[in-house]
Amino acid sequence: MLRNMLALTSMTLVISSVSGCLPETKPGFNSPAPSKRLDAIVEASTLEDDESLVKLVEKLRSHDPAERMFAIRSLEIRTDETLEFDHAAPAWERVEAVDRWIEYLNDRGIETSAIMDDGENDQNDPMEKDTETELSQQNSND
Repeated sequence: MLRNMLALTSMTLVISSVSGCLPETKPGFNSPAPSKRLDAIVEASTLEDDESLVKLVEKLRSHDPAERMFAIRSLEIRTDETLEFDHAAPAWERVEAVDRWIEYLNDRGIETSAIMDDGENDQNDPMEKDTETELSQQNSND
């Protein structure tokens, strides 16, 4: 467990040093700065509240493989479980594993309604949604 924590801390330091050109922001799961989102995920590995566990499970659905990797390591530190989640697995395998995590939390009486029901949208590039919207608007104008 200590080895996992050291690995997470090392990865955070590397990522933080690379992202030095972003404006100073606080760590947070929804921060615009990727390094600050990773900082929040690492910090959550040391917490003991249910809300941060739910946030970590939400991050397993991230389009960013680094966020998924940090999230599963943090969950493993907190619970000693991975529930066979692989941050680099195909989307369908990750969706199944996230469902196992949701069940895991529910079995422990942790409220999971804040976790989005449709993880499929998180796997897509947000730019695709904008392009699809533009195309449908363009077609309706024709």
